[in-house]
Amino acid sequence: MTDRRLAGVINDVALLDLTPMTSAEELAGITRISDVAIVLVPASLMPAAVGIPMDDVAMVVPVPDGVEVRTHTGALVMGGEALAGPGVENAALIVTGTLILTSPVPRVAYRQIIVMGMVLAPHGSESALGAGLTRVTGAVDYYPYVEGQEVKVSTGQLRASGEVLANPAGGPDDILVVAGQLIVTGPVTKVGYRRIVVAGQVLAPQDSQPVLGPAVIVKGQLVWYTGQPRFFVGKERFGRSFFELLDQPLHLALVGRFEIDPEVPAALLREKVQEITLVGKLIAPSQLVGVLQVLTTEKVGEIAVAEDASEPR
Repeated sequence: MTDRRLAGVINDVALLDLTPMTSAEELAGITRISDVAIVLVPASLMPAAVGIPMDDVAMVVPVPDGVEVRTHTGALVMGGEALAGPGVENAALIVTGTLILTSPVPRVAYRQIIVMGMVLAPHGSESALGAGLTRVTGAVDYYPYVEGQEVKVSTGQLRASGEVLANPAGGPDDILVVAGQLIVTGPVTKVGYRRIVVAGQVLAPQDSQPVLGPAVIVKGQLVWYTGQPRFFVGKERFGRSFFELLDQPLHLALVGRFEIDPEVPAALLREKVQEITLVGKLIAPSQLVGVLQVLTTEKVGEIAVAEDASEPR
């Protein structure tokens, strides 16, 4: 947000950019700031900014006056040489998410680099990044680098079969980076990447752990599931008819936010659901929570009582 007319209560934004403001009088119209990850303030106005009441603000960053602010929310992918590109000497780079560098960083020319999340870079970048990163709230990790390797990047969610992870069209030194979720939908007999780096969550078959485990670096949660589940990803509501139509007990793999109707009997759940793997949130009436806790063998997230759930349906 860069509107000079900002006033009143400002809340629920990832990044609040106040650097276009030039006087304390402009800041005086802001009465409160809440639920904001990063607040950028001109260094000369920091005394006025700290007087604004703030709640749940992760970071207030003073930016040198006159510096160009470049912001990015989500996963930012660039070559390492871009951090020393033309025109960045008087700029600040602010990333709310993941900064992924696909080649070694020779030098950092930005005045400031602030990352609210994870930084991933190839080996050989340690010295330059160590000196050039201003603030990082997450981890800074390095992966093996070989000249000519391909760094394949997926942001958001990647559903991949075992055959995809074999990387048949690539080389053995390639790197796969997933900023989000990696859902492996079938057995993995071969990993064709030197490393698979995931900043988020991994859901993979337990039988493939000996093959996949040594190649995966996870900055988040790793869940190994058994059998051949049916995957549901995103948001879904399950009613009685869904379970009644199942021919045989089902293993459910739920990734996201899910609800179960009050009309579903506990006995029907026990009859038609063999096992649940949950990554996310499962909301159900209180009479079903105990059954769901028994059926859920792997859980990263929460099983919540519907009456207590604050989120709208």
